[in-house]
Amino acid sequence: MTTRDVVRKLRAWQSGAPLARFDTLHHAVVSPSQAMVAAFVRMAGESRPWGIAWGKVGTDPKIVSVPDGRVRDDVAVLCADFAEDLLAHMRVHNWTYDPVGQTAALDELRQLWLPNGQHLAMLHQLNYTYSQTKFGGANQDILQAVGRLAGWMFRDCSRTGHQHVVVASQALAHAYAFPAQDARTAHLGYQLAWLTASGDRVERMAAAADAEQLTVSPTMDPSLERDELSGLLEKWQAGRREGAPPAEVEAAIAGTLSTELDRRWRLTEQAYLLLADGSLPVNPGVDALVAQAHNEFWFQHQRIELRQSDPSQGPAFIAHPETDFHGSSAASRYLTHASYDEGHDGHLVHHDAELLRDALAEGRALRATVTAVANHGSGRSTIPVWTIRVDTDSPHRLRENGRLVPYGSRGHEATVTSVTIDEDGIELDLEWTTRKTMNLACGIAGKPVDPAWIGESVQFVIADAADLTRRRSQRVWAAKDGPGAWLTHGKAPAPVQITDDDGATDLLVDDVTQITGATS
Repeated sequence: MTTRDVVRKLRAWQSGAPLARFDTLHHAVVSPSQAMVAAFVRMAGESRPWGIAWGKVGTDPKIVSVPDGRVRDDVAVLCADFAEDLLAHMRVHNWTYDPVGQTAALDELRQLWLPNGQHLAMLHQLNYTYSQTKFGGANQDILQAVGRLAGWMFRDCSRTGHQHVVVASQALAHAYAFPAQDARTAHLGYQLAWLTASGDRVERMAAAADAEQLTVSPTMDPSLERDELSGLLEKWQAGRREGAPPAEVEAAIAGTLSTELDRRWRLTEQAYLLLADGSLPVNPGVDALVAQAHNEFWFQHQRIELRQSDPSQGPAFIAHPETDFHGSSAASRYLTHASYDEGHDGHLVHHDAELLRDALAEGRALRATVTAVANHGSGRSTIPVWTIRVDTDSPHRLRENGRLVPYGSRGHEATVTSVTIDEDGIELDLEWTTRKTMNLACGIAGKPVDPAWIGESVQFVIADAADLTRRRSQRVWAAKDGPGAWLTHGKAPAPVQITDDDGATDLLVDDVTQITGATS
């Protein structure tokens, strides 16, 4: 937590209600027809779902459960039912007549909204249970497909700027500063009570404390499971052993689970509606993040699904739910995720003054006054050079050869050619390197070479190296014979045997053979 985060909490406490942390939302909010909400419940100690609620925003959810979450075949039927709608909603190849293509438009984004991070972890459980299952009978293909999709969605959520999955509690925590401890604001009901309850701080705090008593986790309140469900489960199992599970007991279990699922689903829908009401506009820079999300979905999932059904398209590398197992894949994905992390704020900061203030406080941005403008070009070439005096009231990370982007004019860029520190402060010489003859979208909106900039105050954001990092991630695949190949392209002395959740075993060959199709 930074100093500015502490200040935000204190201001929220003073106002008696949550306050917006930023001027804009930093993730996309799609239309209700493109937003599916899902919630899970499970038995204590079990990984498979006991019941699932899912449906589009603005409609009643479909709520399905099984009498006993430990009966694998029943749970498989439940998950296959959910899978059919989720795969179609996400427009996955082979499971819809309208699959998402490589050049998807921004408004084609589909989202899955989940209550909190524990429901997100359920996607990993589905991935682990079904992506390589040998069971399921007639449902085996769709279970494997939803296992692969759930695995991709879970992994993609570790990427900065992901857009396909929205965890409601995390989205609210990022959008608002709550006058409470972070541990308590991880509870979705607690957050919504603070945001929607009427009255002063004391009344809101009381409403939030009441909401906090009702669990939102996939694992239900132990007292509920112990006092209401355990006896019903024993009766149902006894009837099942005799070949006639009592229907009234099954209905009672389903009724209890339905109430729990419906509450979790409604809270998540409420979070969507609150964030979609327009009180906080979506940052225009999110369009670039959506384009990146479409790119990730195509190359990391959709293309793989296409290759699953048509091997002539190339080898289909299916990531294992336990770990990477392949050095080249791990190295490439690490660098790809690093590039998204480096470039994320650069897309958003130019449209959000509060993000700029954060950057100034952390030394990732600076304020300066232009003292001289020159053109070092010859003939028809233009090389604008500025001399600026830096405002030293804020920390900075200035260095020669560093690159700066003028705030509000993403696309323009200047390189620091010299740093001079004297008794009056810090002076920089900047050479403009991109869009040298185009008007800036900030300040007086003149060209960099225009002398009218002299005397103007300009703010700069430190440029990122996301493009360079992304190119490095691509070069991993061509490094089979280069330095470090022993790490990323090493051949296993023997095939690795993996035991999956169903007890079956698979042999994983080395990454050179499986991913690149090479034999050496």
